[in-house]
Amino acid sequence: MNVTFRTLSELPVIEVTALWNQSFEGYLVPAALPLDRFIGRTASEGLSFEHSLACYVDGEAAGLVMNGYREYDGRTLAWNGGTAIKPTFRGKGIGKALMRRNLQLYEELSVDQAYLEAISQNTNAIRLYESIGYRQTDRLLIQSTEQPIPDMDDTYEHPYQIAIGMAAEAARLPFYSPGEVWQAGLPSLKDGESVAVFDGGEAAGYALYRRTFNPDGDLTGIVLYRVEAAPGRTDAKEVMAAALHEVWQPGETCRRSAFNIRASNGVLVELLADMGLVTTMEQVLMVREK
Repeated sequence: MNVTFRTLSELPVIEVTALWNQSFEGYLVPAALPLDRFIGRTASEGLSFEHSLACYVDGEAAGLVMNGYREYDGRTLAWNGGTAIKPTFRGKGIGKALMRRNLQLYEELSVDQAYLEAISQNTNAIRLYESIGYRQTDRLLIQSTEQPIPDMDDTYEHPYQIAIGMAAEAARLPFYSPGEVWQAGLPSLKDGESVAVFDGGEAAGYALYRRTFNPDGDLTGIVLYRVEAAPGRTDAKEVMAAALHEVWQPGETCRRSAFNIRASNGVLVELLADMGLVTTMEQVLMVREK
């Protein structure tokens, strides 16, 4: 068995899209994408065809790994934006060979820290990633509700001041950090929005989210990506609740979701549960240091 690799930039994008869809066939959650959405995801998540890999077995395309890269504070960060093997090649060690070649690529690019997420039930993939140096650092919750948010309406009151802006404006807050959840980072939220919470002029917390609308301009969905309170706040729960009131727009009728919320953020998880959001999927966040 001869295993070889090519960068995705060597292939027509339509072939890459087909390889993606074939490799994710039978996956735990649907991952197939039409060409236009595949291209859109690649752009929005900062994925690099030049530094992503297709794997071949005896000349036949067998799988792929897609990578994104970002620079922050002088460090190079990498994210595995999707690894999959075609069904006929699974269980033959191809995935491990692909990931080992991917680590070599990270070394060539001087990556300091690498992240990925894996569905919690995908124990085979998690074991594979752990075998090459990744470690689990958190659980990530995907939650949603179609129901109105209880106990929150136009009469809801809090003592804080609120500033609404674009997601990128959160970077100006003194306690903002990019975190380890790739899709909750500002580069992935170019069309996202922010809520900043102030207490007497002092920044107390923020939230990052994205809204979707139908062609008539009606709000159809709100997706929450992140809520943080400033370190040391004894009123962290109240600060987060104030931010969420602005995010959820209680007077609107739409689907409300929370994407890849860190389970370790216990205050936020409790708030979202109280607001009726139900966990529909769980992932593990995994990190590999240089």
